[in-house]
Amino acid sequence: MELEQTTIRVLLIEDDEDDYLLVREYLAELDVYSKYELEWEKTYQAGQEQIQRNEHDIYLIDHYLGEGSGLDLLQEAIRAGCQAPIIMITGQTDREIDRAAMMAGAADYLVKGRMDGQLLERTIRYALEHSRLLKKILELAVRDTLTGLYNRRELHRFLDYELENCQRYGHPLSLLMVDIDHFKDINDRFGHRTGDEILQNTAQVLLSNARTCDLMARYGGDEFTIVMPETSAGQARQGAERLRKVIEARPIKVNCEKGSSKDLKVTISIGMAVYPGAAGTGDERIAGSGNALIEAADQALYQAKRQGCNRVVCFHVEQVK
Repeated sequence: MELEQTTIRVLLIEDDEDDYLLVREYLAELDVYSKYELEWEKTYQAGQEQIQRNEHDIYLIDHYLGEGSGLDLLQEAIRAGCQAPIIMITGQTDREIDRAAMMAGAADYLVKGRMDGQLLERTIRYALEHSRLLKKILELAVRDTLTGLYNRRELHRFLDYELENCQRYGHPLSLLMVDIDHFKDINDRFGHRTGDEILQNTAQVLLSNARTCDLMARYGGDEFTIVMPETSAGQARQGAERLRKVIEARPIKVNCEKGSSKDLKVTISIGMAVYPGAAGTGDERIAGSGNALIEAADQALYQAKRQGCNRVVCFHVEQVK
């Protein structure tokens, strides 16, 4: 029986066409158990944009990229959360570069003059397997066990990185703090098992109504955070209102005394903050740090609670005066 051939998507970031042709030749010879789809980018910037799209299984990065360093690109990719393995390639043997690449997160380090098809194939195969196992471990480290959403640690990493991009490219970013209304009363009345079901149900609604570029995290207790990159105040408010209405329209069946049950209406309040300041929001005070943006959204959430719950409130400077 023939084994099904797997497809491995490879991106080579290399400014020398001859080296690209050589890698292409090596991979073409290996099309037996795996099919290698090779793409090629010549520059640091183009490679960076491709890595951000997250469309490849593995990346091969030349150490010297003309206008930039492959090591810098590696470090930026790791900092951005790239989980696909990255292999550094260089034209000369240098233990310091080798060590720096591995310390920065490279899966391996290859020297062009010593590389052949067999070595390249084995390196790619080992890197992919190691990455697969590492992803399982990392997912456990950055996920909340009850809801499956990301935890606070991953929230801060993602938010800090996206805010750097906002500052660099002038793009907006919105952040939502979501809190389940009267959750303590629900826990006291119906028990923690019902409370856990409500938390899980809320998390599923967040996931099913979010965009692929958004990050949802459990901030703590019954509070959730949604980071919305490249999202204006108006767009974020529309998304927040949609979430609020979906939650309100989905009652949870809970057990009551003597074996009976009832539909429990659950609502949420949402505080919203935007970076940088948008007209009419007063967000100009918010510094470019994740903690400051979270604090602003939390202030808005507090106002939503004071105004009666089950509503969306956007942060204004006047709220903290």
